Amino acid sequence: MGSAVPPPTKGGRSQWGSAMAAAVKDREVLQRLSFLFQAAHWVFPHSPALARFYCSIQRGTARRLVLRLAPSVKRAVCRRCCSLLLPGAGGCLRLRGGSGGRGGGDVDGNGGTWTPPTFPLRIHPAGRGQPRTVLRCRSCGRHRRYLCAEPRPLEQATPPGGPQE
Repeated sequence: MGSAVPPPTKGGRSQWGSAMAAAVKDREVLQRLSFLFQAAHWVFPHSPALARFYCSIQRGTARRLVLRLAPSVKRAVCRRCCSLLLPGAGGCLRLRGGSGGRGGGDVDGNGGTWTPPTFPLRIHPAGRGQPRTVLRCRSCGRHRRYLCAEPRPLEQATPPGGPQE
């Protein structure tokens, strides 16, 4: 029926030419932002102040050019002081909630060391709210809370012709 390539317009260029040029134009900026984030990770053990500077340059550049950062990048940088929030180094990661008390203890029970959550999380009937991950910046003390969503069960796919025996 139809082809994937649009018919050429004036000058022999396709209709998608301007969209592809825009993506290529931002590629250099996105590569620079990625480089700054990687450089901050590499420099962080040696000089946390330099890593903070790289993260602030990255955020300022993205904000000035109105570009969206990936959620994983936004979660790894403190919004207040621009330091990296790596568990154990620049941030403290704890699992909270579902224990019935305000604040509660560590869900993992290791006294502050992080272990990956196991699903399904135990939620007591008298618990307050949903289980959440609390990430605290060690430089400025700002807390960030993320809900722990239970993974969706995988649906068993049946072949289009129905089950065959």
